[in-house]
Amino acid sequence: MKVILALVVGYVVGAKTGGKELDELRRSVKALGGSDELADVVSAARIQLARALREVAEIVGGARPVPDTSADLVEQVRHLVGQD
Repeated sequence: MKVILALVVGYVVGAKTGGKELDELRRSVKALGGSDELADVVSAARIQLARALREVAEIVGGARPVPDTSADLVEQVRHLVGQD
C-alpha cells in the first residue's frame, strides 16, 4: 500500500513540475547505475552476503556451533565478519 501511495504522489508531483525534474532524476539514476562506486558497493555487499550464507550453511550442517544470541548485537556482527 505504501508503494502505491508513493507512486501516486510521485506521479502527481511529476505532473505538476512538467517533467523537468523527473528527467533530471532519471538522468541522475542512470548515471549512478553506471558508476564505479555503485559497482564497488554491490560487490562488497555480495561478498558479505556470501560469507553470511556460508556461515549459516556451516551452522545448519553442524560444522559450526550456533552462536550465542544473548551477546551484544555488535559482538554478533563482529563474529559474523570474523573479527572476534
